[in-house]
Amino acid sequence: MRVQKLTQLEPELVAKMRTMIPCQKPEVIQSRFGIGLNTWVKLREGKAIRHSVAVRLLQRLQRDQMI
Repeated sequence: MRVQKLTQLEPELVAKMRTMIPCQKPEVIQSRFGIGLNTWVKLREGKAIRHSVAVRLLQRLQRDQMI
């Protein structure tokens, strides 16, 4: 079994992401950030997420000039 590499995002970035959405409905989170509700909950709680998801999220935020 392969061990997943995990990455924790900066709390300041997660706080900034919170200001970018009008509500925390799954469809809003998915369309804005491209992540699921479970991943969003982990981020809000300060937990690590899969590294591949973190990379993709950061690329999307940079591409859309959100960070």
